[in-house]
Amino acid sequence: MADVIIDPENKNAKELLSQGIRAFVLQDYTVAVQALGKASELLVSEHGDDLHESLGDVYFYYGKALLALSRQEAEPLGDAVPKGDDGSEEEEEEEDEEVDNSVNEEKDKTGDTEAAKEDEAKIEAGASEEKTEDGANGKTEENGGTESTDPKDDNDEPTDLQVAWEVLELAKKIFEKKGSTGKKQLAETLTALGEISLESENFEAAISDMKDGLAIQQEIYSKDSRKVAETCYNLGVAFSTNSQLDEAIEAFNKSLEYLKTRIDVLEKQGDGEEEIKEIKELIPELLEKIADIKGYKEETKKKLAELTKEPESANKILDGASSSSSKQATDISHLVKRKRKTEETEEECNPPKKIAT
Repeated sequence: MADVIIDPENKNAKELLSQGIRAFVLQDYTVAVQALGKASELLVSEHGDDLHESLGDVYFYYGKALLALSRQEAEPLGDAVPKGDDGSEEEEEEEDEEVDNSVNEEKDKTGDTEAAKEDEAKIEAGASEEKTEDGANGKTEENGGTESTDPKDDNDEPTDLQVAWEVLELAKKIFEKKGSTGKKQLAETLTALGEISLESENFEAAISDMKDGLAIQQEIYSKDSRKVAETCYNLGVAFSTNSQLDEAIEAFNKSLEYLKTRIDVLEKQGDGEEEIKEIKELIPELLEKIADIKGYKEETKKKLAELTKEPESANKILDGASSSSSKQATDISHLVKRKRKTEETEEECNPPKKIAT
């Protein structure tokens, strides 16, 4: 696909949405953010409603692009190295098909287009160490006692993660209002919100959103869905970083189950040799993660038992407890007006793309 060039004078929200999605698929995240941010501004102005149905897809891709851009900018070498990928052929084909539909037919509903990305599990030392929700993500208000998982910082200028969280929260509200017809999009939005909380080290919020998204995905996808396998994997990462080791093992095992089922389905169909090979290369890594967590748990249990002289107490410390965090969306007015140095990018809107893996 050709590079995407955004006309700074373009006032057509549908065209900007299509261009933004195409830029997102091409991993031109800066361009995608410019196009989708402007599209959201135009649609809010046109409808006078931050939660108009037409804004669902715009918010979703805007949030996903901001999340991807935040990850990209956090990489020490930026675009100089290829990005890790789980190699899901099924999802790449969905992306190409839906981008073509958006460009050729100017459809608002684009379904699943994001490529699955594999996160590295962080098994934190010190199983009894308590995770706080201050700093980068989440504060408890003194008067109301309510929590926000909005990943804010102390700067006046909102971060990419903060804006991504806020627009995805708005997308979630829109898809929730659509009922059964918005389930697929709602699931994708919830898992994306979980990824943002995971990036912000708000593991409990990540777990809550991912579990909600996974529950919907398990309703609408088949037992061999790699999308569900990916969500289970990410949920395992969130559990392990939150020192919920049994839950992490269960989530990784569930991911493994979906991948093995996918292999069985492909073998029965007599095709998909490349995908089968690809999945078989992923399985040893999953098994290794499960073994590592089990080994870590047993070693930690022994050390805690030696300290406490009570094995049962060690088990309770390791098991831990999970909790959920409530989220509230904010007004979009400050988001649609947010500019990303457009003066510097009007002449050249195409940053180097990541090397395909």
